[in-house]
Amino acid sequence: MPKRASLILLLLFIVLQPLLSWSQVLPLPSGKYGVGHRRFEWTDTSRREILAAANSMRKVVADVWYPAGVNGGTTVPYLDTLAFSRAFGNDGLQSLLGVQGAAVIRSGSVQTHAYENAAFATGLRSAPVIFFSHGMGMITQVYTSQIEDLVSHGYIVAALTHAYDAWLVSFSNGGYIPFERAQRAAAGNTETEHIAYENKRIEWWAADIRFALDQLTAINGEKSKEIPFAGYMDLSKVGAMGHSAGGRAAARACQLDTRIKSCADQDGVAMMQPFYPDGHGVGMKQPFLLFERDRNRTPGEEDAASLGMTLQGLIALVDSLRSKKAAALASTGGSFHVLLHFDSSSHMSFSDLPLLQAKSSVEEALAYRVLQVTCRYTREFFDKTLRGIAAPLYDGKRRLDYIDLVQEYPKARSIP
Repeated sequence: MPKRASLILLLLFIVLQPLLSWSQVLPLPSGKYGVGHRRFEWTDTSRREILAAANSMRKVVADVWYPAGVNGGTTVPYLDTLAFSRAFGNDGLQSLLGVQGAAVIRSGSVQTHAYENAAFATGLRSAPVIFFSHGMGMITQVYTSQIEDLVSHGYIVAALTHAYDAWLVSFSNGGYIPFERAQRAAAGNTETEHIAYENKRIEWWAADIRFALDQLTAINGEKSKEIPFAGYMDLSKVGAMGHSAGGRAAARACQLDTRIKSCADQDGVAMMQPFYPDGHGVGMKQPFLLFERDRNRTPGEEDAASLGMTLQGLIALVDSLRSKKAAALASTGGSFHVLLHFDSSSHMSFSDLPLLQAKSSVEEALAYRVLQVTCRYTREFFDKTLRGIAAPLYDGKRRLDYIDLVQEYPKARSIP
C-alpha cells in the first residue's frame, strides 16, 4: 500500500494544481538530455500484407526518439489530430482517448518535450537502442512520457506503429490505416479464439521489430548527415519493450533474434503467460522483465460463478497458470517479476492516458506518481541489463511506493 510520504505528495499536488496541471503538461523527462525526433515510413518487401484489401507489402512506421543537444526548433506535436478527423470524423479522438482526454488534446495544451531533427547530444559517443511496441488498438503517441524519459537518460527509442492493429496509423502522403475489425471478428469471440488470433498478430509485430532493427543497422552504417542519430546507435546494446500485446511482441522478438539483448513486458500476458517457452522449455537467452499489474489473490465464489466454474476448479486452474508463469520466468537468461499495486493503477498506467483522462487533482497526482514509478523501474532494468550500471531498485537497496513485489529469477542453467 502507498506510504505516508505518498499521501503527502498527493496533498502537495492538490495544493499546486492551480499552478501546474499534469494532464496539460506531460511530465518533464528526468534525465539530463534533450529529446530529438525523426519519423520513418518503411516498406518490408519480403512480407505481403495479409490484412490489406489491396495487394500490398507490409508497411512499418517508426518514430525514433534520441538524445539531443540544446533544445530548439519545431516541437513535435503530441499526435496528428487531422489524421483522426479524416479517419473517424469529429469523434475520432474521443473514440481512443475518451471525452476528457479528447477535450484536453483539442485544447492544444498537451505538448511534448521533443524537437524535430534536433542535433544529437554533444558529448554522447553512442546510445543503446530500445524498440517499443504499443498495446493492441493503441497508438505509440500515448506512451510519449515513458519514451521521453528513457531518451533523456541516453537511450534511443524506436517506437513502432503496427499497421491494422494500432487504432490508427497515418502517413506523410495523407493516407491512413485504421484498426482492422472484420477479420478480427471473424476469428471468433471466445477467449481461446481471441488469444489464437492475437498470437498470430504478435508474430507479425515481432517481425516488424526485427525488420526495423535491420533498417536502423543500415542507417547506422551510412552515418548520413541528414539523420542526426546515424552512427551513434550502439547496436551491441539493443533492447525491446512493449505494453500489453506489445510486451508479448517484444518478448517474441527476443526469442527469435539474439541481436536483442534485453526485453521488458509491461502488463502483457495471455492466460497469465508473458511468452511461451520453446519445445525444450526454454524461454529466451536474454534477461527479461515482466512488469505487471496483478491482483495476485486467491479466487472467490463470485469469480467462479462468473466463469461458470466450481471454486475448487478455478483455484486449481489459477494455481496451474501461476506455476506455468513462474516456470517461464525461470527459463530465461535471468529475469525479474515486478508487481504494480493493483488498486492504485489500471492497465493503462504504463501510458499517458490516466493523466489525460484525469477528472480531478487527486486522480492527476496519482496517475503522475504511478507513471513516474513505472518509468523508473523500466529504465533501471535496462540500465542494469544493457549498460551494466547501478540499479538500486533491482539490487534490493530500495523500493518505491506502489510496488508490491520485486522478484528475481536467476539465469536458467540450461541456457548457454
